[in-house]
Amino acid sequence: MDEKDELILQVLEKNAKLSSRAIAERVGLPISTVHRRIMKLEQDRVIKGYKAIIEYEKTKRPISAYIFINLHETIPNKGHIPKVGIVRKLLKYREVQELADVQGGNFDLVTKARFATLKQLSAFVEELRDVEGIEELFSAIITEEIL
Repeated sequence: MDEKDELILQVLEKNAKLSSRAIAERVGLPISTVHRRIMKLEQDRVIKGYKAIIEYEKTKRPISAYIFINLHETIPNKGHIPKVGIVRKLLKYREVQELADVQGGNFDLVTKARFATLKQLSAFVEELRDVEGIEELFSAIITEEIL
């Protein structure tokens, strides 16, 4: 991957719906070169997919929150619960929109989740408290999403 690929990725990050022609104009490369490079980036899984940026306030799930998750080091009589198993469980929840494994602070995982009501958010947090391996949770309601 070179500087030209980086330029293409920067343009796609801002608007993945642009045509190869529009991208080529922005990065100063021929259309065929841009098209070929994008296909290679997709093939190499540098570009893993595309997604829509949604105005969730206009949907049935306008409430979003970050949930910071601290995992148990070990559980008495059970030992260590592997993080990968907890991650798999979390990804099964339809409310979970994003999940990140983080280093630093007093937590191990951060998830972004969406809800129709604050009551649903509260119920979700309570449900997560029962997931084996989760020690404690902190949540923060997102009041405005800037991108």
